[in-house]
Amino acid sequence: MLKRLLTGTCYILVLAVCYCLKIFVPQPYGDFCFDALIYAFAIIGTFEMLRAVKDKITKVEKGLVWAFAIAAIPVCAISEVYLQKYGGGITATAAVFMAFVMALFIAFIANHEKMSLESFGVSLVSAIYPTVLLCAMVLINHVDINGAAVKDFALDSRLAILLVFYLSPWVDSIAYVFGFCFKKYFPKKMAPKLSPNKTVIGCVGSFVGGAVGAASLYFLYNMPVLAGSYAQMYIWLPVYMVIGLIVTVAVILGDLVESCIKRKAGIKDMGNLIPGHGGILDRIDSALFATVAIYVCFLIIRLIV
Repeated sequence: MLKRLLTGTCYILVLAVCYCLKIFVPQPYGDFCFDALIYAFAIIGTFEMLRAVKDKITKVEKGLVWAFAIAAIPVCAISEVYLQKYGGGITATAAVFMAFVMALFIAFIANHEKMSLESFGVSLVSAIYPTVLLCAMVLINHVDINGAAVKDFALDSRLAILLVFYLSPWVDSIAYVFGFCFKKYFPKKMAPKLSPNKTVIGCVGSFVGGAVGAASLYFLYNMPVLAGSYAQMYIWLPVYMVIGLIVTVAVILGDLVESCIKRKAGIKDMGNLIPGHGGILDRIDSALFATVAIYVCFLIIRLIV
């Protein structure tokens, strides 16, 4: 338990340091500091993913997955900052991913005796999880919603990043409380084969945690910005509670996807980098899918404001 607490604290400190660098280092270099952390997640996560699939893919496919993981995050970040008029990070990430897919097809033709449709699919999954999903984290790290909403409600990349790493613990914690308190009255399992400890009542608690967590972060983050303008804050409160509910779905999905991958791979943890917690992917599994949900929500807000 002590080891788990210490390593968890170190992980939080690393996040906090990178987040502070994002705030206090002049832009765009501050954002690049947090991109460096995301890049580390991609490299370590790819290592864990490829180790989990072991001999299910060939060396050529592993090399292509590594090439994609190494290239995608920097290309996405640099394009999002300097090539906005050409589509920015989304276009650049799509181009790199399509190049990866085409390279896989070429390898499939040239190495058809060793490669299989299964290995092809595993290679695609190993590229998407985690690197493509982490590219979405790069995008929210640079998100910028123009208009009055930025000034009045601080709908910026700082809040987006906080949402990713703040909501997941709320969802998990309130789900645990609901499960602990009400499991004996509502014992039905949500996914007994993938995650035996998860109950339906715990899932209900997850949504409560997501809504309350999003509302609390919204107030804490915006209170200095809107001192004395609480009426305006309440107008946007339901929006953030809806974002919390959407992120809850993503968090639950991320947890179940990770459980499914580990069950298929026949392993308990994706790695051992963080003793007591497992690997990097064991720590950020929920954050990966929460990132995509938050980015989509912010894009919708961008269209509205």
